Amino acid sequence: MGGFPKARQYLLSLFKLFFPPACPLCGHTLSNNESDPLCSACLAGFNSLPDAHCPLCSLPFAGTSNSSHLCGRCIAHSPSYAKVYAVGLYDQSLRRAIHQFKFNRKVGLDRSLGKLLDRAVDRYLDIDLVVPVPLHRKRLQQRSYNQALLLARAFARIRKLPVATDLLIKICETEAQQELSAKERAKNLQGVFKLQKEVSESTILLIDDVLTTGATAEACSQVLLAGGAKVVYVAVIGRAP
Repeated sequence: MGGFPKARQYLLSLFKLFFPPACPLCGHTLSNNESDPLCSACLAGFNSLPDAHCPLCSLPFAGTSNSSHLCGRCIAHSPSYAKVYAVGLYDQSLRRAIHQFKFNRKVGLDRSLGKLLDRAVDRYLDIDLVVPVPLHRKRLQQRSYNQALLLARAFARIRKLPVATDLLIKICETEAQQELSAKERAKNLQGVFKLQKEVSESTILLIDDVLTTGATAEACSQVLLAGGAKVVYVAVIGRAP
């Protein structure tokens, strides 16, 4: 029995020698010593959040100097969520990766993006429950998967946390958010999310792929807090400027 782990390791090394791992985004062969979830070329195309960004919603500021002040939107209307964590800016290679994952059925990106999300969210954060932003059943039937749920599962697997797959549901089909203004987005999402059960005194991490105006995160956070959540944090792959 003692030799089994060694034999397994030998077979795994042999498999990697003949079938080296590839970057799930571009297909480039990864060297055996690469520990990053994507190849260095793809990661080089990701733009991290600048030092100058809103400490609450992570909106990047135009200036280059480090700044801790809130953005105008958060000052005018304080969000229900406590903080947004983002892997990087929703542009260039990161935008392409999200589009491949979300629209082109590259579901194999979930683990890589989940690892990047794990790096973006503070380690000290004491999370009770991971909750994905839900899709309406018609949109889910069209796409066949919920990208936010895949991200939530990948992240939760790393952090060893429970995922509430059907706690939060979307009960109404809505217009696509992309073409709407911030005010229209908020109105578009009024009353469309519902809790299946209460989440008494839980610290929740709400996960989605992209945050633009924050309307979806705000609508979900309001419902979760009304259902008893103690605090809601948000984690996304891309933060739109």
